[in-house]
Amino acid sequence: MPQKMTAEMVAASGVTCNHQEMENGERRFRLLGPDGSGYIRCENPGGPVWENSHLHHTTREFILVQQGPVICAVYRQGKAVLRLLETGDCFCPDPGVPHDLCMGAGAVVHAVKYGSCPAGDWVPSPELDMCVRKLSWEQALQLAEG
Repeated sequence: MPQKMTAEMVAASGVTCNHQEMENGERRFRLLGPDGSGYIRCENPGGPVWENSHLHHTTREFILVQQGPVICAVYRQGKAVLRLLETGDCFCPDPGVPHDLCMGAGAVVHAVKYGSCPAGDWVPSPELDMCVRKLSWEQALQLAEG
């Protein structure tokens, strides 16, 4: 029979929790491993919000939409390419590719970071931010569907 781990057992494993409410109102519930890998549940309790555009040099990311809609954006050849993700869809940006998400109202996303996950492997992408931050939800949705 499984047995609940004590706080001391968890601390000894190096696994930590870090839960935050972001500036845009998004809620993030994190479970982080000592090797930099981890799991994040992202919830958007309000209206549509963009996250922060970024890339990872080596960290792999698997993003699953629990409840949509969500618009994902990647930066390729000097422009943003947008795609609509619905409930059950997933998104796996390659290392080195700037990416971002716009979470629709009520969206819930699971993100798993794995592979080589060194500290500091989150690099902002102002180029992608400049492309997507100016877009309303409706504009981004139109680009994603078109």
